[in-house]
Amino acid sequence: RVLNLEGNPIAQNPDFPLSQYVITLLPNLHYYEYTFIKSEIREKAQIRFCRELREIEYLQEKEIQARELQAREESQARRLASSFVDHLDGNQLFDSFWRDDADGRVLMLVGQQAQELAEEYEKDVFELTQEIYKLGLKRFVERDEEIRDFMDNLLDGQKELQSSGQKEIEDFLLYKATIFDEARITLRLLEQNVMHGDDEDSLENIKLSDTMDKLNVNFEDSLNDMWLVLMSQELHLHETIEESTTNFHRKISDMMSKFLEASQSFFVQLREISVHFSENMTEIVTRFISTKLAMQDFEDVPPELRMCMDDRDAILNLIAGMKDAHTFRIDEREDRMATRSKEFIDNMINKLNK
Repeated sequence: RVLNLEGNPIAQNPDFPLSQYVITLLPNLHYYEYTFIKSEIREKAQIRFCRELREIEYLQEKEIQARELQAREESQARRLASSFVDHLDGNQLFDSFWRDDADGRVLMLVGQQAQELAEEYEKDVFELTQEIYKLGLKRFVERDEEIRDFMDNLLDGQKELQSSGQKEIEDFLLYKATIFDEARITLRLLEQNVMHGDDEDSLENIKLSDTMDKLNVNFEDSLNDMWLVLMSQELHLHETIEESTTNFHRKISDMMSKFLEASQSFFVQLREISVHFSENMTEIVTRFISTKLAMQDFEDVPPELRMCMDDRDAILNLIAGMKDAHTFRIDEREDRMATRSKEFIDNMINKLNK
């Protein structure tokens, strides 16, 4: 609403109409350098810098859309991470097979048959990872609902205890107000008697002293009773939460185990597909090399394969290396899912216990 740029480096160019530029960009600005901005000045400024304003508004809208997209992507990433199926919603697992698989990339150069087999392989892997992905999201919803129910019940129990404890304290404070009033009256009578010259051991003063002692004892007893009630409530809540947490731990662990068992069946199929692909690749590469050797035509043979054209074991080692690289990625992804699910449960239960 108010702005002064005097002395700012941006104001050092005398040829640039900075005031008009600022007025255009800041529609809520009322005063610029202590001068009220009239409507006709604002209109003139908007005409002068209308193109720049449109460009800035366009860039601003793009920035807003980009931030919203980033927020959605981050939210989706957190959701997938909590489902333990992040990087399984597309071809990420299949792409990872070839990342460090130099042998496999060489074998793909043997011709059209290998390319077609690889495309079929990719399709099969994608279908199975989609099954794991959908399973993870489904079980996440079930698990999240269970966690929310448990936390809601936990909070309700704490609120119930808090309400009960507050009632105990309110009742005690009412009692305290009454007994303090009685004590003040008794003390005042004692003080008056002493001021009037009565003996401290007089019958009336002894009775008043006994009354004070009883009030003190009653107050201490009431205070102790309240403390016992509050502590018994705390103890009850602690034991209830401890038992509930143990049951919850058992249930959430059982849910996680069932999810892992179901997903393991898909990982077994992935390994079987990888083995099947390797076996078919063995046939294709063997046939390719046999044909090239028979025709003595090595022109389109990849340089990496030429070195082992006459060595069948070397060829088989290339294929075995490819298979090992792919199964390693599958095992690694399965292990990661199991490890992170266990860490998730352990962290949540430790937090609850604390």
